[in-house]
Amino acid sequence: MRPPVHRLEVLSRVTPLGVRFRDESTGALVGDGLQVSAFPEGQPRLRRASIVNRSGVHVLMDLPGLRDLEYGGQGVPPGDAGDAAWWASLPARKPFTVEVEDAMGRFLPCSFRAELPFPGLFQLTCPGLPPAPPLSGPPAVPLFSAPTRVSGGPLAVLRAELWDADAQAPAAWACVEATPAGGTPARGVTDAQGRLALFFPYPEPVDFPPGPIEDPDALPPGPPLLEQTWALQVRVFYARRTPVPARPDLCDTLSQPSSWAWTDTDSSVELLEPTLRYGQELVLKTQDAPRSRLWITSTGSLP
Repeated sequence: MRPPVHRLEVLSRVTPLGVRFRDESTGALVGDGLQVSAFPEGQPRLRRASIVNRSGVHVLMDLPGLRDLEYGGQGVPPGDAGDAAWWASLPARKPFTVEVEDAMGRFLPCSFRAELPFPGLFQLTCPGLPPAPPLSGPPAVPLFSAPTRVSGGPLAVLRAELWDADAQAPAAWACVEATPAGGTPARGVTDAQGRLALFFPYPEPVDFPPGPIEDPDALPPGPPLLEQTWALQVRVFYARRTPVPARPDLCDTLSQPSSWAWTDTDSSVELLEPTLRYGQELVLKTQDAPRSRLWITSTGSLP
């Protein structure tokens, strides 16, 4: 008979930040290949890098100023670290900056602010941010495709080189939203040079003409897949940044004001309505503009 086991000591540790990342184009979770780090706001020299667990969650520990909280040391609320009572009586959280780079070049760099420690998986919330398209699964921070990314599947591709017509400079970190008729918006972001690669699933094929169907058997078949086309509505959201950041804040990026795009060098509109064709990349540009750029006009600026 085995002797009874006596528990002498229990050591619990709280992880200040656990965060997942999601490919905005496909909805797939992304773990490998990302370089994630965090530091107290305004103190990048105190940066700490993440580790990735088996579930693809980036975990950040040993963060400056939070070590006592992690181990339940002096000044930490009583009770078991990490339980409901512990979180309820926790002192004021501390602001950290989290920065993300993709070593594999698939996604644009970005940053976001987090009040730590954060209970559970991190959820990005931005004041004034329009609601994102509904997504299933655990909370995850979105990642946006780099312009050099190559599609790994049958995805629609929208490309453009956005140009700030007022500043005569690339429209860095602009947000572009493309919506098929009756479909879900897809979002993309330009890089520091204003280059955009927006990948999204093709809309459903068009099988029948619009309107009521009285005799389905009398309808001709829809066009072949390679001849399918869809009308899109495209909006650009942009505010000029001075200076241009190396890693833009995600909340700033996703809550920029609507801007005007130039259809030609003499006229601009708030809504572009191009046609998407199956199997062909859609390139947006201002007619007669140099270097096939898409001119846009900023309606605001960010510090």
